[in-house]
Amino acid sequence: MKWVIIVEGIYLIDKKTNMTSYDVIRVLKKKLNVTKIGHTGTLDPFASGLLIILTGRTTKLSDYLLNDDKTYTGEITFGYSTDTYDLEGKIVNKLETFNIREVELNNAFKSLTGKITQIPPIYSAIKVDGKKLYDYARANNPVEIMPREVNVMEFRPTGILSDNKISFLASVSKGTYIRSLAHDLGKQLNIPSHLSSLRRIRSGNFNVNDAYHLDSIDENTKPSMTLTEFAESLDKVIIKPYLEKLILNGIYLDSRQTSINKLFSVYTEDNRLIAIYTPQEDKYKPLIILGE
Repeated sequence: MKWVIIVEGIYLIDKKTNMTSYDVIRVLKKKLNVTKIGHTGTLDPFASGLLIILTGRTTKLSDYLLNDDKTYTGEITFGYSTDTYDLEGKIVNKLETFNIREVELNNAFKSLTGKITQIPPIYSAIKVDGKKLYDYARANNPVEIMPREVNVMEFRPTGILSDNKISFLASVSKGTYIRSLAHDLGKQLNIPSHLSSLRRIRSGNFNVNDAYHLDSIDENTKPSMTLTEFAESLDKVIIKPYLEKLILNGIYLDSRQTSINKLFSVYTEDNRLIAIYTPQEDKYKPLIILGE
């Protein structure tokens, strides 16, 4: 008899280019023999790098992990801009002759660092009046795109300008579009530009250096981090014995048990992990019940 190891947890995947994030999900679903699977943020097909895949009950962590800061490397090309702000779009503006001085380039990068207001690309999944922006774009329907505040902790060149291309590193908050940064960098210089390559190297505490390549995964591949290991990485709340059964039945906690304002794990006095909780208004909601 062939034994299959099925462990719910977090799988770090180094996605290749020319694959959608759904392609990765589809392949893993079959390889790992799992039915419940999700991710914590897509990558465009032309981009490579870190995809965080969740299986089993770990899928309930998706919204929490989506909020993590992320770090990218990539390349921006000057000379033309596109309707998608990346290399896959249609050219909308082109400039044959231009000159970029190093000091101007550095100043442009600095101007897009910190808390900035950004207009997302129209080719994005953001919804306006219940409809995704890219649906408006494909139907050639006008739509007002509201700017949003994002935090760009770091955005800097990592090489010299060569063949009208510059490599970069960007560390950004949730909701930041690197394609918009690439587009806006050109606007700062009055030179059309677009994102020509992108690689995600970090999301929260997870790094692409620790990721699996998709080809190396099989049904016995263990998660990069099990659900229990993730729970052990969170802040810890120890509860009184009388609460154990109530927690296993899904009771909400309140300020009598803790004042933590983020995800935390619940342990018994004899150090048994029984649940993961998340803040909800003035109480704490059970996100995952682990103990029995």
